[in-house]
Amino acid sequence: MPSIKLRARISRRTAVALATMSVVAAVAGTAPSVASAVSDSSKATSRTVAQKQRAESASTAPNLRVRAADGVTYQYRRFGNADAESVPLVFLQHYRGTLDNWDHQLIDTIAAKREVILVDNVGVGGSTGTTPGTVQQMSLDAIDFIDALKLPRYDLFGFSLGGQVAQEVALRRPWQVRRVVLAGTAPQGGVDQRASDPKVLESVLRDNSGPADLLFLFFKDTASSQAAGTEFLQRLGQRTTDHDAPSSLTTRDAQLTAMSEWGIPDKSKLVRLNALFQPVLVADGDSDILMPPKNSHLLAKHLPNAQLSIYPNAGHGFLFQYSVKFGKEVNAFLDR
Repeated sequence: MPSIKLRARISRRTAVALATMSVVAAVAGTAPSVASAVSDSSKATSRTVAQKQRAESASTAPNLRVRAADGVTYQYRRFGNADAESVPLVFLQHYRGTLDNWDHQLIDTIAAKREVILVDNVGVGGSTGTTPGTVQQMSLDAIDFIDALKLPRYDLFGFSLGGQVAQEVALRRPWQVRRVVLAGTAPQGGVDQRASDPKVLESVLRDNSGPADLLFLFFKDTASSQAAGTEFLQRLGQRTTDHDAPSSLTTRDAQLTAMSEWGIPDKSKLVRLNALFQPVLVADGDSDILMPPKNSHLLAKHLPNAQLSIYPNAGHGFLFQYSVKFGKEVNAFLDR
């Protein structure tokens, strides 16, 4: 997705938002009172953290940072219902997108039932390092981030480019990834992923793209879809502090290179999907001009345990157009 900067007709606050987007060691049995005290203290701390995370939302959760073994400092946000009997859900973002580009309504709907973790991958937004030019390396970087958080088990939510990365993470860490959500994305070697339409290329490549580009690329050319797109843009303006940095043009070019390589048609690559055995929710809009929905059908066909949802009158940004409905579908899928 293009990095977004609003024009004068949208509020300055929205413009700013869019410019960017084993618990305790064992204690000797000879000191039961000490063990009890430590355990109680640990539980109290855990409760405090969980309560604070629940109080946060997509518009208020602070930017956090963690340094991983690869030397990269990753910027992320972590909040939601950590008390739920579910594993954390890690979100992997789209082309040129940052933490500030997630739809608050979608994220908060999901976070009401589980802990969510939004992250800038290497070189994106507030994370350090240089964005790599392959999806495979992006997946290794995402794994380094997850390892830095010491997550033994987790679910994945990948949107667009993030969905490509999510597939690779699930293939590389099958013992850790429990379930996967793939939104508006495609398998390696799929069909029609390399945009050739001059209007699409112009919007995708624009150095300083604006809301008109996003509405064109993400939402169908109908009154209802475009209205939903405008509401999405307004929701992004709900965050007023601690904004993420925008993606650089260097990141844009590296991500384009990665997606272009991934999208070279090659039916032999589809066989790799047979090894992604986790339950997968595949979803897209019926009029996606960036990742045509025929790729979602390919994913659903070749993944051993997949369910497919295609949303009507919607484009690449179907998950923002149907933010509450899709958020509830994601929670229902992850709760099974």
